[in-house]
Amino acid sequence: MTRRFAVIAATVAGNRGAEAMLETTIGRLRDRYPDARFELFSYYPAEDRALISDPSITVHSCTPAALVFVHLPWALLVRGLRVPRRLAPASIRALAQCDALVDLAGVSFIDGREKFLPFNVLTIWPAMMLGVPVFKLSQALGPFRNPLNRYCAKVLRRCSLIVPRGEVTVENLRELGLPEDLTLPAPDVAFMFEQRDALSIEGREEADRIVARARTLVVEGHEVVGVCPSAVIAARARKQGWDYTGFVADIVRGLLGSGKAVVLFPNATRAASGGELRNNDLPVIADVVDRLKAQERENLVAVRGDMNAAELRDVVMACSCVTVSRFHAMVGALSAGVPALVLGWSHKYLEVMKQFGQERYVFDYQDNDPAQFLERMLELLSRRDEAAQEISAALPEVRTACAAQFDELARRLA
Repeated sequence: MTRRFAVIAATVAGNRGAEAMLETTIGRLRDRYPDARFELFSYYPAEDRALISDPSITVHSCTPAALVFVHLPWALLVRGLRVPRRLAPASIRALAQCDALVDLAGVSFIDGREKFLPFNVLTIWPAMMLGVPVFKLSQALGPFRNPLNRYCAKVLRRCSLIVPRGEVTVENLRELGLPEDLTLPAPDVAFMFEQRDALSIEGREEADRIVARARTLVVEGHEVVGVCPSAVIAARARKQGWDYTGFVADIVRGLLGSGKAVVLFPNATRAASGGELRNNDLPVIADVVDRLKAQERENLVAVRGDMNAAELRDVVMACSCVTVSRFHAMVGALSAGVPALVLGWSHKYLEVMKQFGQERYVFDYQDNDPAQFLERMLELLSRRDEAAQEISAALPEVRTACAAQFDELARRLA
């Protein structure tokens, strides 16, 4: 029997962390079900259709308009008024025929993010109404102290499996009163990403050039440090009145001044959107480069265009160490055994780094002291081999724990 899976809340285009989660999920499900077909519900449907050539994957829209004006009303019509499924749009017919809906939201139902609650609900509720089991794979949820969030989160009880990513989410779900057998804690899906999972070839030529340049810099006697800024933190810092891009520029300048080479790389790219920051770190990278004097850029390399998760992994592996402000850039580095210094904005960074004994190398983004940050980066570089060994020693256990969510999904579908 050919299995059919719907996958929602992740895309190939845009956020490369979501891409890694999506491609990993499809890859690991294919390992178990080689003939499986996938219905990808994407909030960038046009972009994903252009990038994906795999005939076993069909791309549908899950833009806010599609969720509100197609998914919800047609699920109500089919479920409540018994309208025949054959009359529904193709996306609804495809969803109704699936064995499971896999939700890869990453973060959902979180206090303070109430504007995303409609999306959090509408990505899973129509499938539930159509009788399709919903599996929320590894993600952060809660807290649920806001009455509106707590009320909306009642829909979680109808999931077939929820995979909390980290101890804080486990406790949040416990406080919500969910049954124990509904949850299975596991690390982020992207820890099982493999290069063969890639669904696009975005950025391959640029990645090859950057990796070749990094190798040349090593031959010339330079340690290569990767720096991944974040458009999310740039926007947060701007609201709080401080200059995150200037902070990153100071770090890069300090690294270059100490004789290191630097590769600036993103973990979200939408080159066609120009200066827009949503799911796009490229404008931040361009701004950092612009703030450096011409003579300071000699040993600086920067990603300029769209680049997929697999190619970004190659870029990271060309570096001795990286400093990152994106969660999945951290996951990617750790997965590749590359030591990382993290500038994060929530508990989720520290939770993961603790699993690898690297908690000393986590900073809160509001502690914007470039001198202290640079000092810690140089310390990490000085013990790079030791840190890499610590990461490599912890990685097999993390991957085994990560695989458990796919094993459990398969068991519950059997």
